[in-house]
Amino acid sequence: MVNEEGKGHVSMALRNVDVLLRLITNLINFERINTYSSHMYIAEYELGTYMSGICDTFHAYANIKHIRLTYESNFQYLNVWFDRDKMDSIMKNILSNAMKYTPENGNIYVSASEYEDGWGIEVKDTGIGIPRNEQKGLFHTYFRGSNAVNLRVSGSGIGLALVHRLVRLHGGKITIESTAEQGTLVRIIFPKGNKHFRKASIISATPERSISMPEVVIPALSAVEPKQSDASSRRILIVEDNDDLRIYLVNTLGEDYLVQSCHNGKEALEILSEFKPDLVLSDIMMPEMSGDELCAAIKGNIETSHIPVLLLTALGDEKNMLEGLKIGADDYMAKPFSISILKASINRLITNRILLHKKYGSSDFETEKWPKGCRDTLDWKFIASVRENVEKNMADPDFTVDMLCSLHHMSRSSFYNKVKALTDCSPADYVRLIRMQYAARMLKEGEHSITEIADMTGFCDAKYFREVFRKHFGVSPSEYRGKGTAEKENSDLKQDNDGSMSK
Repeated sequence: MVNEEGKGHVSMALRNVDVLLRLITNLINFERINTYSSHMYIAEYELGTYMSGICDTFHAYANIKHIRLTYESNFQYLNVWFDRDKMDSIMKNILSNAMKYTPENGNIYVSASEYEDGWGIEVKDTGIGIPRNEQKGLFHTYFRGSNAVNLRVSGSGIGLALVHRLVRLHGGKITIESTAEQGTLVRIIFPKGNKHFRKASIISATPERSISMPEVVIPALSAVEPKQSDASSRRILIVEDNDDLRIYLVNTLGEDYLVQSCHNGKEALEILSEFKPDLVLSDIMMPEMSGDELCAAIKGNIETSHIPVLLLTALGDEKNMLEGLKIGADDYMAKPFSISILKASINRLITNRILLHKKYGSSDFETEKWPKGCRDTLDWKFIASVRENVEKNMADPDFTVDMLCSLHHMSRSSFYNKVKALTDCSPADYVRLIRMQYAARMLKEGEHSITEIADMTGFCDAKYFREVFRKHFGVSPSEYRGKGTAEKENSDLKQDNDGSMSK
């Protein structure tokens, strides 16, 4: 038996298969337009009922996008003739375009009108419009407005060309008026009656039905509430414009992580500083801001450059993968992907970040020991600069975290978040850690007294220095020095013995 969650996943898969099937069918129909449209099967339909049914089909998607969709007509009852399948294709292409290119809280107005010798349909939206200098290519094959391409809005570029041909088959005319950033008006006029349909077959009207929408997926899965976890839970930000995939990832990863999601890179940047994710999982091709642009913005900002970015994309060839890695992506996964492999990759990236915490906080943080590739990153340069500034001011008891923030030209909160993200320590604790590591080296060298070392590390009170040292290392400074002296004597003795044996 399949449980409710499994049924939702199966339903999602079937819907997306159906979307792909319709897209492929649309493309085949376009490429074989002469065969596809060589014959018309016309019937008489009541226009008001037909248009209301179409608008009802799109209302659910309009609600998801918070778009106001309205329909009106200038008649109470009007019978017209058309080929139902082809008219469905005309309307679903025009309306889905209006939906796709109209931003949230926009408006789409649909109207049907009766004229003296004809009837018409208008679809007006408040979307992104089409640049005026590009409009003469509107009905050409694969035409797409430059603004739609720049916004990464998906599309095949064949919808309007197909609509244009199907309208002409009905003896109609289509005109488009559009202004960039203001909206688009599509107007179609058809002649009345059926005398203009030559060689068409007259059939019985098909039962009223809702048309299927191309490239529109209304998710059946509902997003689960984010996992309620304590403050130590790892956080993942999911950036994906496909509703079904985003909800699936939220539900699946939400079992192990605290998850937040958004639709595009622009939204991700707005919530990044507040959510403070341990990892960003992002699609590449998205509207408004793509995943690679988001990745570049994250890795180019000192306040967020430490966050691992895993990119998901349908462009899985070597060239695109290399481009993704060059902009700083920590990993790259091609669609379709295994959810098990995705989880393993996420776990690996977060684990590596934890190991890096330990490395940044270790006592052997020496610049020459790090590979050059690591030394070129913003994170390494930042932490190296922090350590350098602390070491320069090691003996100054008045050197504060605020002074350290000022040296790095960062606010106290930004500096705190950055140091915490890289080392898992607060700035004050990290400064104390560096001082203690320096004190431990001085004690092992044995050239200074404990009081002198306390002064050298910025402690005015040797007693307080001893307390802090014991809390950090679990032993007193004198005990630590004794342990170090014993280790040194044993090492010297071993070297002497090795030298005697070699002789």
